[in-house]
Amino acid sequence: MAAALAAALPSVGKAATHPLRCVFSTSRWVNTMNETTDANSQILLVAIIALYWAMLGSWSQLLSRWNEEKAKRETASARRDGSAEHTSSADTPQDALRKVDPDFDLAAFLSGAKRAYEAILRAFADSDIQTLQRLVGPEVLAAFEREIVKRRDRQEMLELTFISTDQAKVVDAFLGNGTAEIVVQYVSDVVSVTRSANNAVVAGDPRQIVEMIDTWTFACETQSKKRNWMLIATEGE
Repeated sequence: MAAALAAALPSVGKAATHPLRCVFSTSRWVNTMNETTDANSQILLVAIIALYWAMLGSWSQLLSRWNEEKAKRETASARRDGSAEHTSSADTPQDALRKVDPDFDLAAFLSGAKRAYEAILRAFADSDIQTLQRLVGPEVLAAFEREIVKRRDRQEMLELTFISTDQAKVVDAFLGNGTAEIVVQYVSDVVSVTRSANNAVVAGDPRQIVEMIDTWTFACETQSKKRNWMLIATEGE
């Protein structure tokens, strides 16, 4: 930005050399014309310089505002980065987890997380509280139970059919207070239909496959010999 601006503005430096007029002319008329021309030239030069400085002042104000906005953006970005650094203690999630578990196997974890994803959603659809109690934390369980109760009160049924789970990837990991957390993003294709007591379709379409994108957080105690990962947070798109 600064280089482009410098190239666009007039050069600042030595003025071009002009041929000297005859100062000791024997003609008063020539002297008068020269003086008038010199005076006009000086006035024009002063006007050009004044215009240039006015333009330069405007550009300076514009640059100042632009730099202030840039600084604000960089400060906000640094704050976001800083807040992430104090929770993420390594370059990659796998590196962070291997600090507390040298034998941590990311592929094995994702395979289990993929099975857990489908099992939890099926249990939710089937109102299977017993299965949910083994796989999800207290807060998520309470939220699931509330929705299941509401569905029962409406005498509705949720039918969920998995077509495929195309993606399960770790997007973040956190360590602290004796707990490890792994954030997993899922992309899956499902058929989801809610039916009333008389089997009428209330929501969804039994003939339509929809893509679901979910971000789930699993946690376990790092001091525990048995890694029992529980779902503690969910977020859908």
